[in-house]
Amino acid sequence: MLKIALRPDIFMGIVWAIFIAIYFAIPIQYVHAPGLVAWQLMASGILAFCWGSIVVSLPPPQLGHAADDSKYLDGIIATCAVAGIAGALLIALDKVFLSGQEWSVGITALRDRRFVDVMEGVAIKRSWLLYAGYLTVPFSCASFCLFLLGGEKVGRFAGWLGQASVSAMVIYAILYWSPVPIVLVVVLAISCTFVRILLGRSVLPGGWYLWPNILAVVAGFLIYNNAILASRRQVGNIHNYDDFLRVAWEKWNLRPSMWLDDAARSGSFAAETVMNFISYAFYLTHSPTTVQRFVEHEQQLSAYYGLYQIGILSPLFDVFAPQLRLPETMREQLAAAGLNGWFPNAWCAWLLDGGDFLGLILVVVFWGALSGAAYRAVVKSKSLAGQLMLAFAYTAILLSPFNGPFGMANSVLIFCSFAAVSLWLSLRRAPPPAIEQQGFLIRRIRRHPPIARACCSCPPPRGISTAWSGKIPPDRGSAGPYSIIIIAGFRRSPSAH
Repeated sequence: MLKIALRPDIFMGIVWAIFIAIYFAIPIQYVHAPGLVAWQLMASGILAFCWGSIVVSLPPPQLGHAADDSKYLDGIIATCAVAGIAGALLIALDKVFLSGQEWSVGITALRDRRFVDVMEGVAIKRSWLLYAGYLTVPFSCASFCLFLLGGEKVGRFAGWLGQASVSAMVIYAILYWSPVPIVLVVVLAISCTFVRILLGRSVLPGGWYLWPNILAVVAGFLIYNNAILASRRQVGNIHNYDDFLRVAWEKWNLRPSMWLDDAARSGSFAAETVMNFISYAFYLTHSPTTVQRFVEHEQQLSAYYGLYQIGILSPLFDVFAPQLRLPETMREQLAAAGLNGWFPNAWCAWLLDGGDFLGLILVVVFWGALSGAAYRAVVKSKSLAGQLMLAFAYTAILLSPFNGPFGMANSVLIFCSFAAVSLWLSLRRAPPPAIEQQGFLIRRIRRHPPIARACCSCPPPRGISTAWSGKIPPDRGSAGPYSIIIIAGFRRSPSAH
C-alpha cells in the first residue's frame, strides 16, 4: 500500500489533501482568502499533473535487469561534495569581501537593505566568484542524496564527504540569512527515504548511525530559524504581542482567530509561543492567498517565462541584457499586485511563468510526465540515476504547496546538477549480462509441469537455440513451486542479410 502511495500522481494527491486540511485547521484568518476561482486553478494544476504522470507510468512497468551504476559511486560523491563546498566558499568570498556590503549593520538589516535595492533597481556589485559558486553549490545536494540512496555501497571516506556536503547549503543559507536552503536539503533527504521505501529498503543506509546526526541537525535548524525570527522582529521594531499583531495585519494581511488571541492575552499561552506559532503557520499556509491575489490582479500581470521561478536569471538579465528591463518589469508588476515575497505554490508559480491557464496546463502535464517517467525508470531498473531524479520529483511534489519545482533556493540548478550526475551515471553504467545483450527471450511457465516438460524435451524451432532450462525455487515473482524458466536466444540466419 505504501508503494502505491508513492506513485507521483497519488503522492501529489495525498500531499495536497494534507495541506488543504492544515490550511482550514490553522487558527488564522486571511484577508485574501482564496475564492472559488483560486481553488479551481489549484485543482486544475493537481489534475493536470496527475494526468501527465498516469499517462507515462501506466501500465506498471515489467521488472527488468537491475542496473548497476554504482561502480564509480565513491568518486562521484566525493567530487560533488568538494565542488559544492568550494562553491559555498566562493559565494562567501564574494559576499564578505567583494560585494561592498556593510556587514556591520547586522545581517538582517543588510538583507532588508539588499531587498530594497533590488526592488528599486540599484546596481548590485557581483563578481564572477558568485556565479561560479551558484553553479557548483547544487552539486553538494547531489552528493548528499547519492549517499542516502546508495550508502550501503559507499566507502568510509566518500560517505563522510557525502554527509559533510550538507555544510555547503548551510553556508549558503547563513549568507542569505534564510532557512529555505536548509529546508530544501531536509526535504531532499525525506524524498530519498521515500525512494528507498519504494525499493523495499530501510529508511536510511545501514552502518552509518545517522539518527543522532539527524536529531542534532533538527535541533540546530530550530535554533537557527528562531534566531532569524527574533532578529527580524528586532529590526522591524516588534517588541510585544500588540506590535506583532499590527505587523501581521499591515504586512501579512492576517489576524489570529479570536480564541487564540484571547489565549495569548489571558496568559493561557505565552505570547512568544503564539507569535512563533503564527509565524510558522503563516509560512506553511499562505500560498493559496497568493493565488487569490493573482486572480484579483491577473490583468496587470504578464508572462515571465521562467524569470519568476529561476532566480539566477534576473541577475543575468541585469548584467547581460539590461536594455530589456525584464526583471524590472516583473518586480514592478509583482509589487503592484502585492505578490512580491510570498510563496505562490506550484500552480501560481507556473501561471506567472506561463502567462495564462493554457500555459499552466501544458507545463504541469509535462512536469507530471517527467515525474512519472522517473518513477517508471526506478521501478523497472532500480538505477541510481533514476533514483536521484525521482528524489527530485518527490521533493518538487512535497514543496508544491509552497512554490514551484524551480522556485526554492535556485532549485533549478539543483535539478541541473542531478540531471548531469544522472547522465554520467547512466553513461558509466555496467553493461547487463551477456545473455541479455544477445537478445535472449525469457519466459516463465508456472504451475504447468507437463507443459514445461514438453517444452524442455521438444527440439527448439528453427533459428532458436535453448540456452538453459530448469526449475527455480519459488520467490515473490513466481506463482508456485513448478516455475520453469526457458531462455531462448534468436539467431539470425544467413538468408536474412
